Amino acid sequence: MTTKNKVVIGVVAVAVIALALIYMRWGPKAWEVQITGVTGDGQEVQYRIETVEAGTSDTLIFKNEDAGFTPPYFKWDSARLQSIANRITKECPQEPVIVHGYGLRIPWLSMFPNAVSIDAPERCRMAPSDAEQRGI
Repeated sequence: MTTKNKVVIGVVAVAVIALALIYMRWGPKAWEVQITGVTGDGQEVQYRIETVEAGTSDTLIFKNEDAGFTPPYFKWDSARLQSIANRITKECPQEPVIVHGYGLRIPWLSMFPNAVSIDAPERCRMAPSDAEQRGI
């Protein structure tokens, strides 16, 4: 094997490892969870969506921040997503939902996955009607 072949193999190996790490960090993922709470004001305190993985007692916390121009997400609606998560905690706290996002949870780096969207039944996403609020 020539030196040129070794260099090519080395470059290809580094490129494959780099692409794998990029995908692990920014690749799309989906989690089946129950949303238990929301925190943050989006200004001084980052939005967070607190969840429990469906069927377990394992806690998973998502950050909810705008991704801006980060491809392929281009997310600018973190306040809207926070509102949806808040309604789900009130209307369907026991209902498992699918949270789509990207990123890893690495506690010692204080890294959280970023939520991009939530798939939940329409009845969980809707605001309660006046009749429901009055108990009718």
